[in-house]
Amino acid sequence: MPTIKKQGRPKSEEKYHMILHAASRLFLKEGFANTSMDTVAKASGVSKQTVYSHFESKDALFKAAITSKCRSYQLDTQQLINATSNALSLFECLQKVGHQFMRLLQDPDAIAIFRVIIAEAVNNPHVATLFYQAGPEASLETLSDVIETFGRGSLNHDLAHQLACDYCSLLKGDYHTMMLCGIQSPLSNEEIQSHVAQAAEKILLLFTHYTQQSGSRSSL
Repeated sequence: MPTIKKQGRPKSEEKYHMILHAASRLFLKEGFANTSMDTVAKASGVSKQTVYSHFESKDALFKAAITSKCRSYQLDTQQLINATSNALSLFECLQKVGHQFMRLLQDPDAIAIFRVIIAEAVNNPHVATLFYQAGPEASLETLSDVIETFGRGSLNHDLAHQLACDYCSLLKGDYHTMMLCGIQSPLSNEEIQSHVAQAAEKILLLFTHYTQQSGSRSSL
């Protein structure tokens, strides 16, 4: 009988991930300014032309690296949207997102890239903008949409966005700054669950307050 070869990922997809992985390592090690498409090509074992066939610029490659890290913690746009379609309550959704968010904050690579951004922001504010657009801004916008959806018309997008920002601020607290400074050990899973639950409860109170206010106004 003829041997049937197992289907793997298409070569183009494999090269995409090879390039993305190599670029992510270089951005962490060398920083954004010192990483070129040439060095990415060499590190990933492909031609420069192949790199450009997948990523039109270094900016696009950097944003893809940030998005990929968020996605690995289920914090990309589609995964956040899916959280509202699985019969979860708002509190459960906030807990799910918050737990993944806290894990991302204490990921060694995430801490390293934050430090890279801080180091380069003064002389290269463009890289800070790219990071914000691909990471925090994208996640905040989608979380805002999720919260607005749970409001069922009684919460406008601006208020939903403010609640999303407040939630992320509560989760970060002093903890994130201390992590960046290297004076905070990673939280245990139990500590994360407790911290997230407290933050989610506070946001749920604000959410309830705003939606009840809206209901009171509509009944006048």
